[in-house]
Amino acid sequence: MIVGNETMPRSPLMQIVRRAVRLRCPNCGRGRLFRGVFRMLNRCPECGLSYFPEQGYYVGAMIINYVATTAVVVGIFLLSTLFRDFTTLSVNFKILLWMAFAVALSLLFMRHAYSFWLGIDFWIKPRQPDVPST
Repeated sequence: MIVGNETMPRSPLMQIVRRAVRLRCPNCGRGRLFRGVFRMLNRCPECGLSYFPEQGYYVGAMIINYVATTAVVVGIFLLSTLFRDFTTLSVNFKILLWMAFAVALSLLFMRHAYSFWLGIDFWIKPRQPDVPST
């Protein structure tokens, strides 16, 4: 990416992926992405990189989360059909359990989906951190 008269170097993809797995800033690797369980910071506390470059930025992360959750739930469900059912649970209760599992899995994947989306976007389009306003 060209910034002014300089070309901003692109970080290696594996470095970006490692930072995403650790839920760290894709630019510096030191700043955390989340404050608390689900609340994402607006920018990196270390280097100032904006985690929200535009409105609606994380729609892609939501799609990644949905696809990953659906793939895991459907995969486990299909595997479970290979085994004889030893439970006496009603069909409605089983559906309720599958829905609860899908919601819990989606919540577990959410932070990493956001982190991977931010990291991959940063790898494709590297950008400079914002200059702190004084």
